[in-house]
Amino acid sequence: METVTPPLGERIRLPAAIGLGVGLIRFVLEFVAPGLSMYFGVYYVMPVVIAAIGLRGSWGPIRWPSLLLSMFVLCLIVWGIANSLSYTTAQFLEWHHGRFAEGRAAPIAASALGKIGVGLLQGALTSLAGTAWCTVIGTLLIWLPARLRRKERAPM
Repeated sequence: METVTPPLGERIRLPAAIGLGVGLIRFVLEFVAPGLSMYFGVYYVMPVVIAAIGLRGSWGPIRWPSLLLSMFVLCLIVWGIANSLSYTTAQFLEWHHGRFAEGRAAPIAASALGKIGVGLLQGALTSLAGTAWCTVIGTLLIWLPARLRRKERAPM
């Protein structure tokens, strides 16, 4: 277990790589098996990654503001990149399956600039949702155990 909190880049390197890998697999599934793509994604995988970080204590005695920053940057990379790419592609290819179905996603924009804007906006919005999701899970599985470990080590 770490006794110091690693720098931001070290903290998020592996989780970001895993999340981007999952996002890439889901992006490929949108083309080859669109019906399966709804059952695979970062919302399912990242809690496992966060639990592993918490169990290993690899982020050390992280303070909560640092946890929030870590989750924000992580989600900006993972959700922001993956969903901006996916939703922009969906706009241009006029996908209407799964998460792109009418009523679940924005309507197909009329212009190329509008399609790009919709894709980028969706990436930004899902980054915020991912940040909320990961911060709650990270608070429970990383920050709280780290805080309890600190209290156990504190001299009486």
